Amino acid sequence: MGERRPFQIIPIRQVDVYREVLRQLDGLVSSLRPGERLGSERELAEQLNVSRVSVREALRALESMGKVEIRRNAGTYVLDPNGSPPIEPLRMGLPVDARYLQWLAELRSAIETKVVELVGRQKVDLTPVWALLRQAGDELAARPGEDGMMDMRFEVLLARLAGNPLLIQMQRMVHRLWVASWAEAGLSPGDRHLFHAEHEGILEALEAGDVDRAMELMHDHVDRPVVERTEEDASR
Repeated sequence: MGERRPFQIIPIRQVDVYREVLRQLDGLVSSLRPGERLGSERELAEQLNVSRVSVREALRALESMGKVEIRRNAGTYVLDPNGSPPIEPLRMGLPVDARYLQWLAELRSAIETKVVELVGRQKVDLTPVWALLRQAGDELAARPGEDGMMDMRFEVLLARLAGNPLLIQMQRMVHRLWVASWAEAGLSPGDRHLFHAEHEGILEALEAGDVDRAMELMHDHVDRPVVERTEEDASR
């Protein structure tokens, strides 16, 4: 493995707003049935009296949890209102601090690295993943200064292509815990532009047939030291 770069932990601006939007949209999804469509970002933002950025980030979080599906140019649809299975057994009542987030990163790494191995060994068609990364790149270019929590659509799609339903379910549960824990801590795990570039590197290694390299890159992408920094430190 190469030198492990740490998560650069920077407090999210307006984190209280983000938490409340996520809480309310999560409650809305829980009241709907699979297949039902949520309102548009604009409609939801008007109803909650917040920015569309806050709504967009909360919807992405819910998508990473496996509760909704965001269909480009078609809207957001409910997949699993309750987000089963429950995450409380994994939560274990532990305090959400830097050590807990580190443990969670190690757990995520085990899952995501195995997903990459399965995708590489099976030599699946990676065209949908390239399309997703192009879309994500366009979104970043359109909103370069946008704050946000995290975007795990890349990992979710790879798990679907891997085709192991047990691994998909475990990934979904861990993603829910990941999103909820960072939100509870009031932190964001780093630079989305950097993470996007790392996704591209993982996919390039898979495309080249270098499964070991892809696994190494995914490990380094997820299992990195959790080092707290303040906004003042980050601006230096």
